[in-house]
Amino acid sequence: MGTTPGAAASDPRSQEQVDVSDKAALDRWCQALGVTDEALVQAVKAVGPRLDKIKDYLGAGGMAGDQADA
Repeated sequence: MGTTPGAAASDPRSQEQVDVSDKAALDRWCQALGVTDEALVQAVKAVGPRLDKIKDYLGAGGMAGDQADA
């Protein structure tokens, strides 16, 4: 299964795969990354399921600018 979402989210080079079709996994990844499920799904659609690419996308103005303080 790999590393936990929290540990993988802390590693900028992590190539862990994010499975947005699994609601429980989606919830864990959203919490670990501090994003909404909509933002995470959009990131996966844009760059694929690899965590390193998702984090780059979110951090480079992808959906990060759309995040509200929740």
